[in-house]
Amino acid sequence: MRIRSLAFLILLISLVGLTFSGCVDNNATDDVTEENVSDQGSVNADTIVYIEKYAFHPDYVTISSGDTVMWINNDSVAFIIKGTLVGGGIFQSPTLRKDDTFTYTFTNKGTYKYQLVTHPWTNIGFIVVE
Repeated sequence: MRIRSLAFLILLISLVGLTFSGCVDNNATDDVTEENVSDQGSVNADTIVYIEKYAFHPDYVTISSGDTVMWINNDSVAFIIKGTLVGGGIFQSPTLRKDDTFTYTFTNKGTYKYQLVTHPWTNIGFIVVE
């Protein structure tokens, strides 16, 4: 009986791992490289968005075209941020571990909706570029 329970537990853990392994979208995106990940002190940003408790703070900002936004992961969980411009255009961060940052410079005007790809049930954020 004990071996059967252990086998079931191993199977369950394997299935959970397979389920979440597909959560990361590795499609090519605009203007994103590993260079966008840095420590907090080395990049100038016009706006900073913190990721804390699976949420963006603030979750809505208005910026000007040409402004740079920096996301800082303050959670112990790794995240990937993916954003889309209403009407076309995409950006996506590499995997951000605790204290990693990602910057993106917005050149196209419009409303961007973004979320944590690795945790899509969490809240979303909006950036309006004027």
